[in-house]
Amino acid sequence: MQKQGVSLAEAARRLGVSQSTLYVAVQKGQISSFRRNRRTVISTGALRDYQVRQRSMSDYRL
Repeated sequence: MQKQGVSLAEAARRLGVSQSTLYVAVQKGQISSFRRNRRTVISTGALRDYQVRQRSMSDYRL
């Protein structure tokens, strides 16, 4: 079974961040990614996990 995922451009759009911000998060290991057909892809589960972590972090900044 092949993992389901979205491109980095689509992931950035869904998260409401720039592609640059998303690339940095992937490089830092803040969001997991995998390779499919020589493309970097982010699973929808990883997107949700990242959103939850970002929301909980923003609560501490208040």
